[in-house]
Amino acid sequence: MNKYLNEKNIKDYWEKCTPMSFAAEKWSYEQKREFRYTLQDYMHSSFGFGEWSGKEVLEVGCGSGVDALEFARYGAKVTATDMTDNAVNLTNQMVKEAKLPVKVIQASAINLPFPDASFDCVYSYGVLHHIPDIEKVLYEIKRVMKENAQLLVMLYHRDSLLHAYSIIYRHGIKSELLSKGVCTEQDLVSKYSERIEGCPYTKVYTKEEARALFSRYFNDVDITVRYNVIDTDKQRKVKFKLSDEWELGWHLILKAMK
Repeated sequence: MNKYLNEKNIKDYWEKCTPMSFAAEKWSYEQKREFRYTLQDYMHSSFGFGEWSGKEVLEVGCGSGVDALEFARYGAKVTATDMTDNAVNLTNQMVKEAKLPVKVIQASAINLPFPDASFDCVYSYGVLHHIPDIEKVLYEIKRVMKENAQLLVMLYHRDSLLHAYSIIYRHGIKSELLSKGVCTEQDLVSKYSERIEGCPYTKVYTKEEARALFSRYFNDVDITVRYNVIDTDKQRKVKFKLSDEWELGWHLILKAMK
């Protein structure tokens, strides 16, 4: 692993690149919400935001807070955490704008500041694949989950068209970065997986790898593949019509029980 990879470097990157912030556009909460659930149009059916009314929900890595607020819209008792100052500030601003009850706490996923068995549901979207010590996070998540609580996670999918075409082919093969030994596949995934290039760490998982990893900590691990998109030279996240049965989407949707 890159010797320069550490929690500070990761935090510094995400301070600048908070997901769904749209700071330059100055979007409102409702604009962000519409964009979010139009682009990732599978999310309501996959995650069931409306199924947690009255339940304690923890989000690990809340970004600008759109999903935390979506749980709260449907009556969940939501606690949103993030390691970065910017995400906490943006989420607090959105909570105030939306007038929804979400508790926002700055915390590392590796050291969650909650008692054992605190939550009915733990949700983490597009976060865990950016954490090198993911097993420490899974231990912490399991610790704070109640018995029979559910885990909801999105991970990036290695066996996807976006990984094969947009990252490996476009940036690695076509530009000869791989053949010239300039970088590894892991370097490419980290550098080009996000809207702003240069993420310190991103790992992509096959279904089998994700199942094996999460099954060490959780029960009844179920994984589906969604979000059929590619990045092109001119546009990110171009959707294409393809049945999810082909399992070539960019997102692994993982559900598991404690």
